[in-house]
Amino acid sequence: MDKPTKILIIDDDPHFVKATRTVLESKNYQVEAVNYPAEAMEKVMKIMPDLILLDIMMEKLTDGFDICYKLKHDPKLKKIPVLAVTAITKETGFKFSPESDGEYFEADDYVEKPVKIPDLLERIEKLLKRQTQKNMAQDA
Repeated sequence: MDKPTKILIIDDDPHFVKATRTVLESKNYQVEAVNYPAEAMEKVMKIMPDLILLDIMMEKLTDGFDICYKLKHDPKLKKIPVLAVTAITKETGFKFSPESDGEYFEADDYVEKPVKIPDLLERIEKLLKRQTQKNMAQDA
């Protein structure tokens, strides 16, 4: 039997976490969450999620950037897909794009809050499928 897909939400907004957890669990994902950036890396190492939903602005405006950098530069963690889910453009006016800004923020995908549920689910499925294909190619 297949193990459930584990998704870790790293976000300091309890309302976003609760709503997103409810949606993801209804789709049979196993969901964990961490609300404080200082606890994020420990939680990632403990559960080794299949995908991470990562807020950018938490206690500091750069928390998500810092966490993503650590994830993508750790040999054990760098293959975990990271979907940035944030209101950074709305809050700061800074227009972020993984295509143009990927050298310093290596998230695998990015979506602005408030996110529409169908869009979020589609992006999650796409990232998980891409990761599965990469893993299968490496095993071949």
